[in-house]
Amino acid sequence: MALEFVWLRFEGRVTEGGQLPRFFGPTLRGALGLSLRKLVCVTHLPECSPCLLRFQCPYPRFFEPFAPPDHPLALRLRQMPRPFALQVPPPSDAPVEFSVGAPFSFRLVVWQHAETLLPYLVLAFRQALERGIGKGVKVGLKRVIAETPKGEAREVYRAEEGIVQMKLPTCSVAEILAGGEKSPVSLLTVHFLTPVRIDLSGKLQNPVGFEGLIKAANERGRALFWAYEGVEPPWDGKGLVMAAKEVRMVAGEQRWVEMARFSRRQGERMKMGGVMGWAVYEGKDLAAFLPLLRMMEVVHVGKLATMGLGQIAVEASDDGGHFRNCS
Repeated sequence: MALEFVWLRFEGRVTEGGQLPRFFGPTLRGALGLSLRKLVCVTHLPECSPCLLRFQCPYPRFFEPFAPPDHPLALRLRQMPRPFALQVPPPSDAPVEFSVGAPFSFRLVVWQHAETLLPYLVLAFRQALERGIGKGVKVGLKRVIAETPKGEAREVYRAEEGIVQMKLPTCSVAEILAGGEKSPVSLLTVHFLTPVRIDLSGKLQNPVGFEGLIKAANERGRALFWAYEGVEPPWDGKGLVMAAKEVRMVAGEQRWVEMARFSRRQGERMKMGGVMGWAVYEGKDLAAFLPLLRMMEVVHVGKLATMGLGQIAVEASDDGGHFRNCS
């Protein structure tokens, strides 16, 4: 078990114009799920949990992962977190129109079984986009590029060749966590790039304070370490949450962006809004929070990361410990 990250950039061209919702992460994620299940399911059971192939089949490994009986922390994992996050543009003000010939791209961050799942993901996305998503939008998938934050990039699929290259450039979780600041940090600016939906004890966080952000980040990071490293995370979660109580939000512009999606499983529309904007947090020395927040830049924070929610970007600085608002 190991957390190894790879960014897959899917690029295509629109072949039939149409319309997508103003935030089309759920549309893409739903299309991928339906396409992948149709592609690989051989038992046709309505649920994956009783299936004999649930630990080997690509669909549950990606969309409904189960902790194997020999997992060292199986008793703690009521549900394994899904091993991917979707990266799509932020919500627009209105449904998005796509015309024939327009470029179409998005990213998928994967951190488990990426090499073995890659051919299935490429084919499932290709078929889903060809069949059409949203209101009439059809896309021809042209190529897939595997990337890492280290600047590595490798074309792993090109439509003309019809071959998936299995060797992927990856970035380990140790490299992600090492991306903190070595010098003192008194200010952290967090940009909420897509709606951040943090639910703590049934209460949605609006605005997102630093304590709530760190609580949500610690919960997500710990669940991923339990599931895919089989160990406790290397940071002191309780200590970070306690220290976060002393950090002030000194500036920012946060707004709640309400959205909804249709859930096939629930058979109804579900709310999925979250906070967008930015916030500046000030504290004595915030460097200890950076490894965890750097990880959240990759895996997203809060709910519904597989639909594109929770994407953040973090900037660290030191101005002697005093924020000056010049607005």
